[in-house]
Amino acid sequence: MNVFCHIKKDVLRDYLHFLFAFENESFSVFRDTKVGKFICSMVRYSDYPAEQKVIDSKVVYFKLPKTSAMPGLFRQFCYITPDDQQKIEDYLSATFENDWIQFYYNGIAMRIQQKEVIQTFILTRKLVSKIGDPEQLKKRQYRSETKQINKLYERFSRRIRLQNAAIQKTIQEYQSVL
Repeated sequence: MNVFCHIKKDVLRDYLHFLFAFENESFSVFRDTKVGKFICSMVRYSDYPAEQKVIDSKVVYFKLPKTSAMPGLFRQFCYITPDDQQKIEDYLSATFENDWIQFYYNGIAMRIQQKEVIQTFILTRKLVSKIGDPEQLKKRQYRSETKQINKLYERFSRRIRLQNAAIQKTIQEYQSVL
């Protein structure tokens, strides 16, 4: 049984090739992975075919597993609602981001050059649309690191303000006693 899902981001459509086997123009989804379980949980059933518009440039097809965990799968019509399609894309995006961060920092910890880490990630994750264009991942990492630095700056600034306020209060109390 096949269902379709719109994935807007090219990098996430490419990332699906790393997560699932691709045969006969569809990705074989299995419930033994977190992403596979999540996609299967988004499938809805109907007694009648659901009317949905297909955007060819953004659509991917998922071949659902034959499993007793989904008994209505082959007795009813299956589909994924547009809201659930967005949830799937969000989950894929978060999974991709976690995978990228872990891969990047492990590579850097092993003292591999940033360029090589990025190229290896592109190749191992089958991101064919990004081969020869590592800039997007480099920019993603730069923005992530900038965000972390800003967060740390805000946290330290707040801590300093609180400590300064406590010191000022103590000084005023000490002076009022004298």
